[in-house]
Amino acid sequence: MEQTITLKIKLYQPTQAKKQMYQEMADRTTEFANNYLKLDKKDRPKTSKEAKEYSKPLPSAVLAQAIRDIKSKKKVKRFKRLWPNFNNQNFKVEKEVSKDGGAVWKASFPTLERRVGVPIVAQSYQEKYLNLLLSGEVKQGSARLIRCGKDWYIHLSIVLTVEQTKRTEKNMGIDLGLIDLLVASVNGQTLFFSGGELAYIRRHYAELRRKLQKAGAHKALVKLGDKEHRWVTDINHKISHAVIEFAKLHGVTKIRLEDLTGVRWTKSQRKGQRKDRGRSLHSWAYYQLWQFIEYKAALAGIQVELVNPDLTSLTCSRCGHVHKSRPKGRWFTCKRCKKIKHIDVNGADNIAQAISGLAG
Repeated sequence: MEQTITLKIKLYQPTQAKKQMYQEMADRTTEFANNYLKLDKKDRPKTSKEAKEYSKPLPSAVLAQAIRDIKSKKKVKRFKRLWPNFNNQNFKVEKEVSKDGGAVWKASFPTLERRVGVPIVAQSYQEKYLNLLLSGEVKQGSARLIRCGKDWYIHLSIVLTVEQTKRTEKNMGIDLGLIDLLVASVNGQTLFFSGGELAYIRRHYAELRRKLQKAGAHKALVKLGDKEHRWVTDINHKISHAVIEFAKLHGVTKIRLEDLTGVRWTKSQRKGQRKDRGRSLHSWAYYQLWQFIEYKAALAGIQVELVNPDLTSLTCSRCGHVHKSRPKGRWFTCKRCKKIKHIDVNGADNIAQAISGLAG
């Protein structure tokens, strides 16, 4: 089975001139896309050569890929942003060995001026896949040039072949929360990760941000944000790795997670939309952990399913009795069958059973 993952690789300190050029490429690509959509279908360009009539100067590779991207988004009537995209023939990853024996990674792709080679910041987990790419053990997909805030990234897709073996189906449920960051449960076996350390670190960074904002130290604020992001990303990689190893140890064939795609990851969700769950998944950190589990499970040949979150914290996982309100404290005591279970384990077991059905 083939599995596609996307590596989000940061460009290393591009000059202001390069940033402006990348932005101009993005603006021109978006403008071309909207010009393309305004044309009658019979008049729309089919090749990069034909496309140049409707676009400001862009590399032929970008125009050709833009046509493919536009065609793949059949329902879009107007693009707010279409980022420059390169196929595997026009984008290359290169590796050089530095004097100290370390690896220096570069990416080369066509721009408005010429083909350029730029240094990239490859995280340790990304280097693993980049090395596989250079050795030909995985396939390279498209590479999209994207701006996020003030930084520029390459979103590089790679295709891996994952072996799947036939096994007896065994489902594991995962419950995300605040006090217990993550609880995984499968057939009575549980895995806990406390949210205490993450909560402490985030409070620490929030206090530092407040002081820096008051002092007007904008550069220090940016550096602080990068440091916090790296710390949380490292924690999430370790947790997601442990979750997948736990699943493999217990022969799990399917991991079930709550469908949280419609959730705004802010503290304001404690009440209102998600009041039945009695907890708030309040930041991008939880969403990132959710994503890491999804793609690492796929690489391990474990299927991932999303379930509806309704009633998972209100229902007894043993007898199915639905309570009117979420029990207080850390233990779920069923009023009907009197079963006592850790409240997040109960939730994880309900998620494993998909008591509210699979997400559509």
